[in-house]
Amino acid sequence: MSDEILQKPAEIPEDFNRELEEKILKANEDKTLVKWNKLLPELMTSEIFLAGVFPSGLHEETGGQANLLILQHEGRNVIPFFTNPERLSVLPEEQTRHLNVIKMRTGDFFYSVKGLTAVLNPSSKYSRTFSGFDTKVLALEFEQKISKETKLDNKEE
Repeated sequence: MSDEILQKPAEIPEDFNRELEEKILKANEDKTLVKWNKLLPELMTSEIFLAGVFPSGLHEETGGQANLLILQHEGRNVIPFFTNPERLSVLPEEQTRHLNVIKMRTGDFFYSVKGLTAVLNPSSKYSRTFSGFDTKVLALEFEQKISKETKLDNKEE
């Protein structure tokens, strides 16, 4: 899992994932979900941001364990994730004061939380809820795609 704890998320360029966010807006307007189906592969390989408590040396010291921020959304626990650090501004300041921000690919995130509900950019026009079933299925599809690509890369060597 590729991850990077960000000390200063403000250093991320303002236009980070802007093209992806524009596609999300258009997909949210499409009631047939065709645009979302076309967008999912790109979203799964895009880098996103998570808030939580991530000890330094994440893999070495904790075996990859992290405490992700969990919110209540529509009466259930959900894990928020964000396309841009700017979207983190919806979180209450007292909650975020002691949190770190980590950057990773959506596919890796879904794989690590498969079976749990996740909300992309909560409380914004760029939002979408992924049910536990969605995260599980998308994580498995992503894992199979990465496995195929890795096998192809290894054959070329």
